[in-house]
Amino acid sequence: MKARLLTVAVVSLLALTGGASQAAPTLPGSIAFSRADAASGGVFVMDRSGRVRRLAARGSDPAWSPEGRRVAYVARAEDGWTDMYVVDADGTHRGRITSSALLDEGSPAWAPDGKRLVVEREGSLVIVDADGFGERWLARGTDPAWSPDGGRIAFASDRGSTLDLYVVDASGGRVTTLTSTPGDEHAPAWSPDGQRLAFVSTEASPDLRVLQVNGRTVTSLTQDAAVESSPAWSSDGKTIAFVSDRTGVSTAWSLPATGGDALPLGPPSTLDGLSWRPKTTVELRPDFDQQPPRDLTFRTVRNGGRPRHLLGFTSSTDNRGEGPISISAFRLSQFASTMEATQRIRVVGGAIRTYPNIGFLRYTYARPHEHWHLMDFQRYELRRAEDYALLVRDRKSGFCLADHWTIPTGRIPRQPSGPRFMSNCGQRDTGALTIDQGTSVGYTDRYPSHFHGQNLDVTRVPAGTYVLVHRASPNLLLHEMRYENNAASLRVRLTWPHGRSRPPAVRVLETCPASDRCPS
Repeated sequence: MKARLLTVAVVSLLALTGGASQAAPTLPGSIAFSRADAASGGVFVMDRSGRVRRLAARGSDPAWSPEGRRVAYVARAEDGWTDMYVVDADGTHRGRITSSALLDEGSPAWAPDGKRLVVEREGSLVIVDADGFGERWLARGTDPAWSPDGGRIAFASDRGSTLDLYVVDASGGRVTTLTSTPGDEHAPAWSPDGQRLAFVSTEASPDLRVLQVNGRTVTSLTQDAAVESSPAWSSDGKTIAFVSDRTGVSTAWSLPATGGDALPLGPPSTLDGLSWRPKTTVELRPDFDQQPPRDLTFRTVRNGGRPRHLLGFTSSTDNRGEGPISISAFRLSQFASTMEATQRIRVVGGAIRTYPNIGFLRYTYARPHEHWHLMDFQRYELRRAEDYALLVRDRKSGFCLADHWTIPTGRIPRQPSGPRFMSNCGQRDTGALTIDQGTSVGYTDRYPSHFHGQNLDVTRVPAGTYVLVHRASPNLLLHEMRYENNAASLRVRLTWPHGRSRPPAVRVLETCPASDRCPS
């Protein structure tokens, strides 16, 4: 894990900022850092002027998202174990990503696409989707760092006699050794061009070094009696920030990436876990805020003379982002059964940025609901509460995205003057070659209970407690501002008071707007 939280005496927030009389530094960018809970701690951001803001009252190991608008960190949850959280740069939209009972987590690092993170969990590296779903064990190690090209993850491990640096493909596979010395190496940090790794070596005292990954040459940046930790590259790759106790207390410093004199970055003291903010994106992305299922009803149908009991529900996926979800799809001929879909995102200033391969459209026949659906836009799941095992999944996952329903409540950052996407997704136009669809900010994609597959077949589900999950963009192909609010759920109790020939009864026990687990 990155430098562990320091045990220090309680100090005031005034001491954190150094007081108004101290000159504020001019930084090449903002820096996120953490401080011990015992030292007016939490997660903070120091901007270019030296102004310090607290993002979270508790937490450590901050890591900026690739677009520079969110910070991941770990904090102790109610159960006493540390989990991974994420928060916007202004301190809003705080969300929980993991809930790893009885296991501590640390050192989160983002994938360059912002859709996955790698986190250390009790000596192992685990990749987690940004919506908190789809965990995958990667390797044994600590201090993960995701390469800028997205293909590799550097980390530290004691699989030898000492801590050394290694690299593994992000998809898993062979582990390659990067360093092997008598001392310990840890806290690797990739340069923006992916050619170098800054790290801490304890071969003498804890000093900073830079490894040329391909040539395996190492350059020493510091050689002194001070303890250095937490190297972080500036977005231009010219400067490395780090923590040092050379003044008797841990403060932030920087030096040229090629070596040179170290300069103090400002007054915050007793800190750790530096993360330099990357260049901020100017894209106006959507934000899917999935609402919990509602309007639960049962419908019984006959299939081969046998009754099938369907649990119906209304689904609503709100767009509370800064821009619309705008989809443009095409096919080369009418002989192709699907259309390739591209997402269009407006950039501040008026330009449009396009992202291909975000899914596909298929024409759906279900009278009178016949038009082109964006497939895999949503998933419905019934999971057993005790072990989260999947019991039933939906048969319908496609949606026609349109501005037919407004969001009834809630703050919308960019409320449009009116609906923009009012087409019916090529209804009855089976020969269409292109289709545009989408959802403006302030609108929701709402499908009522039992409408065109809005149900789950629970005929064979025994009585018990379950979690009913609605999950937007389950494969995370669409580009959004945030993903941890893409799922919502209900904890329900299902019973069969009149036997299996009659519909069951359902009672809602808990409603969980931003969780797919819905704990009791």
